[in-house]
Amino acid sequence: MKVLLPLIVACLFISTANSQSRRISKARYERVIKLAISKTNDAYPVVFKVTTNFIENGKIIRTVIDFNENESGARNRLKRTTISEGRRTNQYQVSPGADMNFCSDDGVSWKTTKNQCFGPVSIYGPREVETSEYSVRTKWVKRKRVNVYLEYSVFAPYEGEQKREFQERVSTIDSRGFFTTVVDTEGTLTPKKVTLRRKQYWVTNARIKPVVPPIGN
Repeated sequence: MKVLLPLIVACLFISTANSQSRRISKARYERVIKLAISKTNDAYPVVFKVTTNFIENGKIIRTVIDFNENESGARNRLKRTTISEGRRTNQYQVSPGADMNFCSDDGVSWKTTKNQCFGPVSIYGPREVETSEYSVRTKWVKRKRVNVYLEYSVFAPYEGEQKREFQERVSTIDSRGFFTTVVDTEGTLTPKKVTLRRKQYWVTNARIKPVVPPIGN
């Protein structure tokens, strides 16, 4: 019994820590998130992956995966993969310097531009927030303590629409104050239907190949 007691106490402690959740103010939430953005994005080299699933009637109809390798603020490499109707397509962007982008649909033939090679995955118009709630809880991941911040917002219907929309954002921040993941779930209410899930994942101080102009350019 004396041998098992510390283990039991440890398990009870972890279980309790994992279940803690408390409301926090919008100001505190935004302060923590702003600091995490600054710290994470400046920890070059950074690998940043975003997987966005578009959902209809409970089924994924399209997936967009952005894989970013950021050597510095001005030097990065991006691969976008789109999966739809059983078809997979890739697009590539290499940016070895400010206002210098190389774009390709096959990774072989490239064209240069000062603009981004492709636009955002999702576009949002102005939305009126009806309610927002913020909370934080602590949990253990691979024996490391992390804080999980939750933002849940309800939006008024767009003009001409009847359904309200919701967005739930779950941000996991490690003991250094860096993001590890951010998961967004979006959809409509009454009845509740999920229309989008997005997961963002970071690896800071990552090992990546130097970002240089593509061969032949």
